[in-house]
Amino acid sequence: ILAPDPAKDDKVEFGKETFYFGGNRGRGQVYPEGNKSNNNQFFAEADGTIKAIDGLKVTIQKKDGTTLEQTVLPGADLVVTVGEEVRKDEPITTNPNVGGFGQAEKEVILQDMNRVYAFCALSFSIFLSQLSFVLKKKQFEKVQLAEGF
Repeated sequence: ILAPDPAKDDKVEFGKETFYFGGNRGRGQVYPEGNKSNNNQFFAEADGTIKAIDGLKVTIQKKDGTTLEQTVLPGADLVVTVGEEVRKDEPITTNPNVGGFGQAEKEVILQDMNRVYAFCALSFSIFLSQLSFVLKKKQFEKVQLAEGF
C-alpha cells in the first residue's frame, strides 16, 4: 500500500488514517470429509433449551434431560442466548454468506520514515548484540571443555 507523504502534501499529517478493505467471501463449502467450513450457517441439532455457551460450543439440553454439545466454527455470530428454546434445524448462528461481499474498516498509522529507519537500526543493533552474546557463550563453553572444567 502506497501511503501519502506528509513532506510533499501539507494536508496529510502523521497519525491514523482509515482504509476500507473489501473482498469476496465465497459461499458455504463442505469439505470432502463432509464437515462444514466456517462459511456455513449452523443449525440446532436437536429440540431443547440452550444451557450453556462456551466460546464456540453451544450446549443444548434435550427434552429427555440429556445434553448435546454442538461446536460451531468462527465466522458467524451466535444468535441464541442461554435459556432460549430451540427447535431442531433452527439457525443458531447468522449466515456469514449474506451479500457475498465482505467489507471491513481498519485504521493504519502513518509514521515518519526517520522513525521507521531508527527503529530498524535499533532492532538490528539489538540483534547483533544478542548474537555476540550467544557466540561469546559458545566460545566460553569450548574453553571450559578444553580445560576440563
